[in-house]
Amino acid sequence: MLLLLITLEQTSLVYPPFGHTMGIHRGTPSYLALLTGRKLEVSRTEGIWAVKFPFLDNPKTFADDDELTVFAVNSGKDQIIYNIGFTALGMYGYSGVRDSALWNPCGITGDLSGNVFVVDRNNNRVVKLLFDGEKLLYRKSIGKFGILEGYFNDPVQVSETDEGEIFVTDRLNNRVQVFDTTGKYLREIKGLVRPTGVFARSSKDRFYRLKKDYLYVIDNGKQRINLLTTYGTPIRNVEYTEMGLDSARFEYIATDFYGQVYITDSKNHCIHIFDPELNYLTSFGHEGKGDGEFLYPRGITIWRRFGQVFVLDSWSVQYFWVGVDGWLRDIRPSRFKPGNGTTIYYFTTQPCRARINILGKDGKLVKRLFWSHYLKPGKHYIVWDGTDRHGKYVPPGEYTVEIKLTPLYSSRRFLKKILKGVVECIQ
Repeated sequence: MLLLLITLEQTSLVYPPFGHTMGIHRGTPSYLALLTGRKLEVSRTEGIWAVKFPFLDNPKTFADDDELTVFAVNSGKDQIIYNIGFTALGMYGYSGVRDSALWNPCGITGDLSGNVFVVDRNNNRVVKLLFDGEKLLYRKSIGKFGILEGYFNDPVQVSETDEGEIFVTDRLNNRVQVFDTTGKYLREIKGLVRPTGVFARSSKDRFYRLKKDYLYVIDNGKQRINLLTTYGTPIRNVEYTEMGLDSARFEYIATDFYGQVYITDSKNHCIHIFDPELNYLTSFGHEGKGDGEFLYPRGITIWRRFGQVFVLDSWSVQYFWVGVDGWLRDIRPSRFKPGNGTTIYYFTTQPCRARINILGKDGKLVKRLFWSHYLKPGKHYIVWDGTDRHGKYVPPGEYTVEIKLTPLYSSRRFLKKILKGVVECIQ
């Protein structure tokens, strides 16, 4: 299936093709109840985490490699909801202060061995669980209320690297604390103002092309995003005003294989996309219940191997694939003389393959200007000197600039983003 998009439709994230999901890319409580026969009451959704556990993988086939287990935090009900295969749901949690109970859970993460860590916010701790393939089992609690090392005062979110380091935002202690998977305290990162969101990546993580130890933290009333090393050295930060926004409420963070950063914004009902160094690229979505729309999005998770994205908002979970978007910024001059040439300015939102062609009025290829198997996101330009593929100057007339962008993820099999503009060669 080939879908050619030559419109202003946003394609930074795209829904998977029909053959992958049978046309279903949004899960609501009523739909999940119909599918599983189990009634769901959803109240105040928070974090979400998706993973392919090796112990649930069939090593004899690749067909199930993209079949994930997804854990979602139903905070208002003090529950974690997760899928067991395609037709069953599991639930963990009951309200209270006992070791195995939850009280206003928020962030969630885990690892390939089955460990699952959830922030138990009102109990000022992190609860460690074990997923055995069918159910979540309580293992231990990490931390309690206080200001000392290993203690919490309003923890909010959690992130784990493949090296087994657990990063937890400790909001009212103005820090991020780091533990190992046994709950042993390792270190703290200070210099933050009421931190909430956190996402950590190690250079040794699987399915992570960017070989850097990066830590992303949301703080300052959910209006600032910080980039640090995993040992707390500041690199840069971004305020919402630098993105041209009147206001924002940044919530959760995820990254893809290439290090692109995706941050939910419940105030503007969208997802903001940055490059690994927090250079703002674009925003996806707006308020609503339709395709490509969100109502107060919060949790976001990306299975980086295939670019599978899950976004949890106030009434549903949506399933996307990482795509690519772009636009022609300018062609200057739009009328040029042979020999003087013209410059084509364009922008891409994600790493992609790119091909730039010059076409005649009949649609036939005049010249291929550019072909790249890996183009970084951001601003680009290229000069056309007015010659054809044989090096001869083209005759006067109108010519079409065609830029074809192809994602580097699974969506490359069905998505091509095509940008077009017209230039005129004159005598």
